[in-house]
Parts: sequence; C-alpha cells; structure tokens
Amino acid sequence: MARNLENSLNQANGEYVNFDEDRAPYTTHYNALRDKLYSEWKGSPVLGKLVKGNTLGGGYGDNLKVSKPDEFDLVIHLTFPENDKIIVKADPRKPGNVFLDMTKVMEIIGNQEHNKPVFELLQKIVNGKKQLLEDKLQSWLQSIMTQALNKMGKQIEVGGVVSQLIYKKCGPAHTIFVKGPYEYSVDFVPAIKLSAAQVVLAPEQRKYFAGTPHWDAIPKPMKPAQNENPSFRASFYDAERRLLHGKNNLKNAIRLMKQHRNIKNKANLKSYYIKTLFLWEAARRDASYWQKPLKEILIEMQGKLGETLALTTKKGKLLFFWDPKLDMIADLTDAQRSDMFNCVMKTKYTFERGDGNLTEDILNSVFLAFSNKGSENKPANGQSRRTSTDSQVNSKPKVKEPTPTKPNEPKKTVEPIKANPKTNDLGKKSVEAQTGTKPKAKAVTPPVQPNQAKPNPNPNPNGNGAKNSNPNGNGQQNGAKPKTKVEATPVKPNPKPKVVTPPVQPNQAKPNPNINGKNGNGGSNPQPPPSEKKDESNCRLS
Repeated sequence: MARNLENSLNQANGEYVNFDEDRAPYTTHYNALRDKLYSEWKGSPVLGKLVKGNTLGGGYGDNLKVSKPDEFDLVIHLTFPENDKIIVKADPRKPGNVFLDMTKVMEIIGNQEHNKPVFELLQKIVNGKKQLLEDKLQSWLQSIMTQALNKMGKQIEVGGVVSQLIYKKCGPAHTIFVKGPYEYSVDFVPAIKLSAAQVVLAPEQRKYFAGTPHWDAIPKPMKPAQNENPSFRASFYDAERRLLHGKNNLKNAIRLMKQHRNIKNKANLKSYYIKTLFLWEAARRDASYWQKPLKEILIEMQGKLGETLALTTKKGKLLFFWDPKLDMIADLTDAQRSDMFNCVMKTKYTFERGDGNLTEDILNSVFLAFSNKGSENKPANGQSRRTSTDSQVNSKPKVKEPTPTKPNEPKKTVEPIKANPKTNDLGKKSVEAQTGTKPKAKAVTPPVQPNQAKPNPNPNPNGNGAKNSNPNGNGQQNGAKPKTKVEATPVKPNPKPKVVTPPVQPNQAKPNPNINGKNGNGGSNPQPPPSEKKDESNCRLS
C-alpha cells in the first residue's frame, strides 16, 4: 500500500480514474452509431453539402475523461459555400459570442444554380440583417435528426445485438441515448467551421491561438432561450488541446479534480470550469512547472480553485480564457459557491496534512476523495472499477444487464469506511492520536474567510461538544478512560474537530455547518453518486 501522498495520488489515479479496459467495447459500439448517423446527415440533400468532417471532442477527445467512456462529444463541422466570405463580429452583449453575417455569402451563391438549395435554406435561417440565427439553424437540424432516427427505426444493430435509441435536444447538442448492452450517450454538436483569418480575439488571446488553422462557432442557445437569436459561442477546442498537450502532470491533476468533483456530487463545478482554470495556469507557467510532483500541482490548483470560488468582498471570478470579459461562474449562487469552496478547501487541507504525516486515517481520507471506498478495503489494482462503490458513479453496466443502478446500498457505500463525521473523515482516532501533540494539530488550522461569522463546528444539537453529549467527556479527553471507549461511544464528538474544520464562506447560511453530507465527506448524501453522464431528464451543458 502506498505510504506517501505522491504514491497515494498516483495509485488513486490508476484505480479510480483510468478505465482503459472499458474503452475498446464502448468505442466499437460508438463508432458504429457515429458512422451510421453521420452517413444519414451526409445523405441529406442540403445538409450533405454543408457537412465537412467531424472531431471527437469533450473529455474523451482531450484524454481527460474520467470513469467509463460512456459519454461522447462529436463535433460535426458545417461549412457553407463561400465560407470565407462570412463576416464575423464580436457580440457586444455577450462576451465570448459572435455574430455571423451571411450577406456576402448569399450575394454570391444566389446566382449559382448548384448552390440554389443552400441559398433557399439560408433565406429561412437568417434575420433581416442577414445574420445566421442559432435557433432557426438548430430547428432545421433537429428535423433532420428526427427523420434519420425514424428511418433507422430508432435502433441500431451492432454485433447482432439491437440497442434502442432515444433522442433529445440538449443545449447546443443533439443527444442520442443508447439503451442496451452498452448504455451511453453521444452529443452531436453542430459547429460552423471558420478559418484563422476570421477569428475575433484580443491581441493577448490571439497569441495563444497562433498556429491553429480553424475554430468553430457553436449554435448554443441563450439562457433563457431567445427567438431569432443571432449569437453563436466561439469555440477554440483545437487551440486548447494544443495548450494543454505535453505538460506532464497537468492532465493527471485535471482528471483527479474531475473525479473528486464527481465523488463529492458537485455538479455545478462543470468540467470546462476546471479545464479553464488549467488553461490560465498553462499560459502563465513555464513548461517545467508541470514536471513537479503531482501532489504539489494538485494542492496548488485546489488552492487556485478555492480562490476563484471564495465569497470575499469582491467575489472570485473564473474568466473565459478566450474573452476575459466573460465571468463563467457569475450565475452561481452564494450557496453553490460556498458548497464547492468548502469541499475543495477541506480536501486541500487533508492533502497538505497527508504530505507531512500520512497516517492510516489520512490515507483513507485521500482515497475517499476519489472513491466511496477507502484504502483499508481497497481491491487490487484494476479491480476497484468492478467491485467498489465508485462503480455506482458510472451507474450503467457494461454487460447485458440493463438493470438501473441501485444507489442506496448501505453495505457497499458505508461499511468499507466508517468515518467519524466529527473528525473530518479521519476515522475514529482523535487528532492527538494522529499527530502526537496538540500544537502540531493547531499548525494546520485552515484560514478563515474575511468577515466570517464563527460557525458551530459541532453538529451536535447541544452545540457544546462532548461535555453536553456525554457526562464522561472529560475522562475521554484526558485519556483517563480506555481508548476503546472513545471509539465505541457513538454520541461523543471528537474534542478537536476545530483543528481540521474547513473555512466557511462569509455570509454563509448557518443551519448546517456540514454542507457536504452527513458524514462530512460529501459521499453519503441521500441521492445517488453523480457522474458526468447525462440522462434523459437532465441534459448536461458543457
């Protein structure tokens, strides 16, 4: 078993993040579906003239996917005749978005007989200013996708086995949910492919785009949706992939932060937020920085994320890398920010303590940051994805058993680690037992947010710690009674929980100081563990 933090993080990365053995069967099935639907799009009389290739995007394309490869993002590139004549202008109302003026394109192809079908389509999907409209384009594509699926009988046969297909429009994507032996989803994301000469970027951002030949304008709906919306989201996926490439531990750190997000059920912390955080650091740092040990990068990047989420007098911001006028987390509520901040910072302090003194209890907490199963009962390498409860995060079975996940299986999720909620997931031992002395424990007390109200760190209703909940609390604290009695008393809070209590946001609601779940680690909330996977009722926007 790993006995230092660096080895523990690398072991967690191998056990809970990398699922290479599942890639081949899922990818084979996905390839068949992709080829079939792509051929249907190419076969459309008008759309067939516009479709010009596809790119595997998202976490899978970036090699940043965690858990099973059960969600694919396929960017479908659309190119109009005379595409280089599209006039691109920045949307002054929406940083990061652009207008696509089709005036010159329509002037040219309006006199070309072979492009008459495309010209007639454009007449229907532009406004009076000849700007391409996101909602009109998407509505047209939606009708074509529906026709294609109806033609396929809403099913696909791969290897002699039939899988059912369910279609739903999810944000900018046309999402197909596959139901069968392999259950996964595919986002077909349309994108207007544009050249480097058409890019609209400030000089500072343009230098990071240099050398990238193309970029995309994505028809992403506004929130709330708007009729006749001429605004498209600028996407620089190829340039981002180049910025993150070949930087040693950078991608490992991203994967671990995404897995931690999944396990702790922080769905508001989107994958692209984490990626954006690293894009900024990749631009600022020398390449040698990413050769540092994984533990150092992960702890520092958790701190950067905490600063971003902090509720200070001036709230932290996460600026869109390609247009810093856009704050990507501006719409998050204070409660959502506090929830994510406390979760991230709590784990950061656990890692910092483990780096100095990796006790068995802290080791368990390290593994609990990435799986619902701790280190004491952790299976051998490569087996945790089959037997541990982190497999529930990926809920869909690989074999021919479409039985839905049963999230509330207490024996699987609780028995491997019986963490003491009063000791910050550090098991049954007191802080003194882990660190040896009280002064050492005080040395790792986390900082307090500005203007912070002092919360009650003791979730006991009495609010006074062990003295009110156990008349013999003093004897347990000073060691007069046997240690076994300390461990066995279910109602006695640890007398030193304040030492590892994570910082609480200013103006944070008081009712429950433990916002990450009943066990203090966010892993035993009543709802099932999350994943990055979408379902039919809640389509993820990335």
